[in-house]
Amino acid sequence: MATAIVFLVVVVVVVTVAINLYLRNWVREESQREAHLRDPHTHTVAFAIPNGADPVTAETALARAGFSSGHDRVGMVECIRIECDESQRDRVRSVLEDVFRTQYDTAVLPAGHVVFEDER
Repeated sequence: MATAIVFLVVVVVVVTVAINLYLRNWVREESQREAHLRDPHTHTVAFAIPNGADPVTAETALARAGFSSGHDRVGMVECIRIECDESQRDRVRSVLEDVFRTQYDTAVLPAGHVVFEDER
């Protein structure tokens, strides 16, 4: 009986330590990714999140398309900051337009056209 209790305590301690190590590693990776996106040498575009839209939907679609992105505030606007070159802007635009057309029936975007913050 005492062996089972000791085994259970050891398992609980090991699982707790493993979860803490995993979460610490995940937080470090996210912090590095966000720092990379905010680095002035990294070419990014910012897309203002329309009212009523979930930024996670767009970020997931961008990740599936191979783009690194993160939720950020640019000035006074909540935005999705996307890492891309000038040559990839049209691809990012089409991914975002597709997300808001299929997920929100184009009710969120006025003309169904994605405009980045540096284009305003």
